[in-house]
Amino acid sequence: MAPGLPQPYAPGGSPGPVGGERARFGIRLGSYLLDALLYGMLSLVFVIPGGIMIGLAYDDCVSFDDELYCPPGSPNVGMIVGGIILIIVGVLVVFGIYVRAIAKTGQTWGCKIVGIKIVGEMTGEPIGTGKALGRTVFAGFISANVFYLGYLWLIWDDKRQTWHDKVVDSVVIKV
Repeated sequence: MAPGLPQPYAPGGSPGPVGGERARFGIRLGSYLLDALLYGMLSLVFVIPGGIMIGLAYDDCVSFDDELYCPPGSPNVGMIVGGIILIIVGVLVVFGIYVRAIAKTGQTWGCKIVGIKIVGEMTGEPIGTGKALGRTVFAGFISANVFYLGYLWLIWDDKRQTWHDKVVDSVVIKV
């Protein structure tokens, strides 16, 4: 091949257009589990107060024979709505932090801990906000919901890409 042009992929997804060894399934699973734990813990900063607000809205109510009895004006609908809004805002904030990490640096907290990075297949650079958002949404709705087949795909794929990697032309490399 001519100098400067992308080189073909070696068997097993070794270095091709992007230098660096492709991350295998085990290390990516570790990153995924760490992200679930760490970003999940961050979401608790919003979810716990929101849940407490919703619980306190029913403070004047009593349960008897599997029925909930509340005096007039209770439960406090304002507190219920406030609690739900706090939970939704929290989930969106954590989702935004996660997507921004992929977009700007290619590394979520889990990726940093295990030493991998999400980059563009041909550029080797972080994939940007649009692709990071698309990759994350596709992973959650498609890759994960078909028996996790989209995630498992990297086990037998020559480029070691999941379905959500293929959709946005990204690869995960060791750093």
